[in-house]
Amino acid sequence: MNSIEDRIWDYIDGLCSLEEQETISQLIANNQVYRDKYAELMDLQENLNLIDLEQPSMAFTNKVMGKIVMQTQPLSAKARIDKRIIYGITAVFGLMLLGSLVILLKNIDWAASINIPKQLEVNFEAIENNFYLSSATKSALMYSLFLFDMIVGLMILDKILRKKLS
Repeated sequence: MNSIEDRIWDYIDGLCSLEEQETISQLIANNQVYRDKYAELMDLQENLNLIDLEQPSMAFTNKVMGKIVMQTQPLSAKARIDKRIIYGITAVFGLMLLGSLVILLKNIDWAASINIPKQLEVNFEAIENNFYLSSATKSALMYSLFLFDMIVGLMILDKILRKKLS
């Protein structure tokens, strides 16, 4: 279609703005090409309005709708996920955290913490980081905290993704 037909179809369908409607109505009134094209498209529009739309028979509609109802509906994401997998992953992470806690408690030098001199004033600058924990314990503690942060991050990511999919 050319631009004249497009503009006139928009005018007939009422899809153009008020300014465009006034402009096109002026063109139809003053320009012979627009007037002829408008008359042709209006005849076509009237003929299209006279045509009855075909509808399928009621038996066909019932058969198709019956088959649609009989099809199995896809399972939701909640139903597809096996709970045993979730429990297994939770157990693995729980055991890792519990093992890290046991290693931490095992490597604390409890005797050093009990023999703290009983003074009224404590010189905190004199206390070293290695006083209570060995380097292995510190690294185990850092890995435990990193693992905990990862678990929390995955939980937050899971919540965000569930909200987006819902």
